[in-house]
Amino acid sequence: MFTDFKNTIDFFIRNKTKFSRKNFVEKDKNLIERNIRENDYYRDVLEQFFKKNLKQNLKILDIGSKNWFYAKGEFDFFNSFSSNFLLKGVELDAHRLYSNFYSRYEVAKYHIKNLKNVEYLADNLLNIEEKFDYITWFLPFITLKPLVFWGLPKKFFKPEKMLLHAYNLLSKNGQMLIINQGEKEAQIQKELLEKLGIKFLELGKIESEFFEYKNERFGFLIKQK
Repeated sequence: MFTDFKNTIDFFIRNKTKFSRKNFVEKDKNLIERNIRENDYYRDVLEQFFKKNLKQNLKILDIGSKNWFYAKGEFDFFNSFSSNFLLKGVELDAHRLYSNFYSRYEVAKYHIKNLKNVEYLADNLLNIEEKFDYITWFLPFITLKPLVFWGLPKKFFKPEKMLLHAYNLLSKNGQMLIINQGEKEAQIQKELLEKLGIKFLELGKIESEFFEYKNERFGFLIKQK
């Protein structure tokens, strides 16, 4: 109870003040190198599982973008087959501060700085109503413990409501890729999809030659009919 109270107060304060240092620039060469490889990983994963839609004016949503360090990987994938698209990333806790006093929001601005038609939204997914041709959702909170650990109030733990809302944001023939961390979470994700009656393709373990995370990842592909 105390932890949730603390998270609630902290969340309110950081979203009320929106305090952050400005104009973040990554200077650590090791982190820059890692980021390049991680973006290659994300681009490769999308290449493996998304069917390319050649229609004009594509709209893409990334859910739970955090500081959106992988935005370029997503941008490069969609830019490889479409010259006219809008890519949005939404993050509920965008004003969370790092130890260097930069917020996720400021770091995200750095990562999308030179990417055309890319927007970072500090907002709740449930407030979004427009339709999207593609949705990506990496490491959603489908159990309570990780959400609390990362400092969010329990009131935001709504895995069923959020998943159904995300599914309903898909346009006709739209595609959504969900990737979970670990077999346990993947099993919970599968059961959640089945409970909501959402048809899916189980992708199994996600692998790429470009990067390997410490914890294994598993994926699901959903298509809107």
